[in-house]
Amino acid sequence: MSQFHTALAALLGLFLPASAASIADSLAGAKWTHHAKAPGYSEGPTWLNGEVYFCSGSLLKVDSSGKVFPWLDINPAGTYLRRDGQILVVDNKHKAVLALATNGLVSVLADQFEGKPLRGLNDVTVDARGNIYWTDPEGSSLAKPVGDIYRLNTAGQVSRVASGFAFPNGLDVDPASRFLYIIESQSKKILRLALPTNDALPLGPPEVFYDLGGSGGDGCTFDAAGNLWVADFHRPETKKGRITVLSPEGKVLGQLDVPAQVVSNITFGGANHDEIFCTTGTPDGVFHAKVGVKGFAGHPGVALKPLRTLATLPHEGAHPLHARRFGVAGSIGISRGWYVWRKFDRATWTGEFEHEGNGEIFTAKILPWATTYRHLTYGAHVDEPLPGERVNCFFNPDGDKKRGWLVHYQDELCQMKGHDHAWVIQSVKPGGRAFTAQVFAGNKPLEDKPRDFTLAAEAKTFRNGQRTEAPALKIGDRRYFTWTKTADRHVVHLVTDDASLDAVKKIESDAVAARVASEGMTGQIEAVDGDTVHFLVHSSSWFQGNQLKPGAALQLRATDAQFAPVGDALEAELVTRKNLGTYGSGVNETTLKLKNPADAKKLAGWKKSQSVRLLAK
Repeated sequence: MSQFHTALAALLGLFLPASAASIADSLAGAKWTHHAKAPGYSEGPTWLNGEVYFCSGSLLKVDSSGKVFPWLDINPAGTYLRRDGQILVVDNKHKAVLALATNGLVSVLADQFEGKPLRGLNDVTVDARGNIYWTDPEGSSLAKPVGDIYRLNTAGQVSRVASGFAFPNGLDVDPASRFLYIIESQSKKILRLALPTNDALPLGPPEVFYDLGGSGGDGCTFDAAGNLWVADFHRPETKKGRITVLSPEGKVLGQLDVPAQVVSNITFGGANHDEIFCTTGTPDGVFHAKVGVKGFAGHPGVALKPLRTLATLPHEGAHPLHARRFGVAGSIGISRGWYVWRKFDRATWTGEFEHEGNGEIFTAKILPWATTYRHLTYGAHVDEPLPGERVNCFFNPDGDKKRGWLVHYQDELCQMKGHDHAWVIQSVKPGGRAFTAQVFAGNKPLEDKPRDFTLAAEAKTFRNGQRTEAPALKIGDRRYFTWTKTADRHVVHLVTDDASLDAVKKIESDAVAARVASEGMTGQIEAVDGDTVHFLVHSSSWFQGNQLKPGAALQLRATDAQFAPVGDALEAELVTRKNLGTYGSGVNETTLKLKNPADAKKLAGWKKSQSVRLLAK
């Protein structure tokens, strides 16, 4: 700072309140860093113990190194940190006010008003008495001011405490808990309503506290002195968002441009609680600046009795490769195509693959819940493909590895049948065990030229719905194969016509059913609440999981690193089951009731991320 500016700042300090001069100086010297990048527009930050939680498609977490983790598989719009370490979240996936406890349990605090589901939730705060407030801007605008503000009191009652707003957005309660401040985005004004000291309704009438102009505001928070820090969404004159600080009297104490087109929300954090973290859009993510002004630590809140707990748990439940997000079979595969399955290592669950087009050989981890579709049957084990077999694989990236995870595969028979493709015999050599065939789509060739094939000595052949000893192939026959690639040959291990597909499917289906009856279905425990267990059946067993009915007697068994059952079986009964995938082909979300409630202690000792076998009795 130049001598002139230093002198000017000192002169201004004679005429301005100390807080105004201090905040203006602090903002003038603040330096921004892009603390974390996000997958999209971001909002609702909370700082806790060196980590930042924020909303961007799901609830994300930024660790102290700046690495971003998906944290909860919800659709949050705002968060608030109570002094007890519990994070309140307004979530539009469950249309509910949620509480994320320090032990990872996610509870629903409110999801209805007057017997009807909540509509749209935007932001959340708490007053000194422990009441929780949130904004509902659903369907509101300047021409149609129908936005509402709701309150959940400490007795668990939900009330609509104010209405008639033109998109009520961010809100907060001052440290003295005298006023509830609301940012009405469409009018571009900040309003405030007096809070009764005895929780009586209604609140005081809304009064204009400050007119932001520009593009209006979004979120806000207070510093320890009771000054309001506002996320001034977008300033047309600078093409940026900015932070505007207002005194309790509505006077501007300082302003700070944010290096993003828009700024949505702001929170204080840092070891001394004198740093700010802002969520932004373009670029998306979290920006950070040390401002040297202490933020308000927030009202403590009170413990509220939850309506219920959610099965989803932090981190694992939001990870893009988690079984809960896998949903429909094969839905998250980014790289897809024909590959040669070279080998599978059961000890590490790693596969080696060869790209059929360019011959590239690579390894990929195989998801424990990868879905499989083999011989028209779901649920085959990943160690069943033959070395060298041609399969259609779906891969997901892992860091910079384009094909880091195998998430789904189907054998050639399934792929071709599903797309009306088949091999058409072009020539047959004497003896009938060597021949050429070309892929056709309907009646048109799909490949430029035929391939040479040889029947394996133990090849299984089917014709007209029956197993046959000899293939008796003829030119023009339309067939499906299972074949492997060797150094110099294509070896066929199964040949079937269309009329025999049901017979081939029954053999595979019977084998899968026998294995599942013996070993069970894989899945994982997501939460234990008393004698109630929230259990997720992996999508690898979606078909078998769909057969479970309420009241079914079941057993739970832990698994080792290779997913083999270990230890004693715990008895349970199925209470509810819901398939989360499109067309019923995803993971099954179930609740189980333990036969022996004391087994809950045993389950608590199992790792949250380990696979568990669920066996039908």
